[in-house]
Amino acid sequence: MEIREELDHDLGGIRAVHDAAFGGTDESSLVDRLRDDGLIVTSLVADEYGEIVAHILFSELEVTSDSQDRSIRAAALAPMAVAPTHQRLGIGSELVRQGLDLCREKGIEAVIVVGPELNHERYYPRFGFSAEIAECIKSQLSGPFFMALPLKQGVFDDFSGSAIYPDAFDVEISI
Repeated sequence: MEIREELDHDLGGIRAVHDAAFGGTDESSLVDRLRDDGLIVTSLVADEYGEIVAHILFSELEVTSDSQDRSIRAAALAPMAVAPTHQRLGIGSELVRQGLDLCREKGIEAVIVVGPELNHERYYPRFGFSAEIAECIKSQLSGPFFMALPLKQGVFDDFSGSAIYPDAFDVEISI
C-alpha cells in the first residue's frame, strides 16, 4: 500500500471511497467543492494496487482573532474516508499522521476537525486534537466534537477568535 498525494486520475476513486464509507455522496461532493474552490492544502490517498482505498483532505480554514489583529494559518481536516473493506487496519491513522506532517511542511499553524460520529471524540485526541484547545475558537460547528491541534507552538496562547468555514461546508454533511 502506498500513501501519496492525490493525482488527477484518482478523482473517481476518491469519490467512490467516500461514497462507500459514508453511504452517500455528501462527503465526495464536499471534496469536489473544496477542490473546485482551490482550497486544498493537501489531499492524500491510500493506493493499493492502483485502487484508492482511503482518502483524507485538509483545506484552507480562515481563523482570525476577535480583534482582527491576528490570524492563524489553519486547515480543516475533512473529510476522511476508508473503504469498508479496509477499515480498522490503521490506514486512516497513517493518513492523519502523514497529512499533519505535510501541513506542518506547508506552514499550517493549526488544524481543526469536527468528529461527532463513530467515536471520533476518542479517535482524534490520539493525534493531539483537543476540544479544550478549540474552546478559544467560535464557529458554526463549535461544540464538544470541535477540536483543534496546534502545529506551531504557542499559536493559541492568549487567542480568542473565530473559524470561518468556506462556503463549500454550507450544506448538511456528516464530517
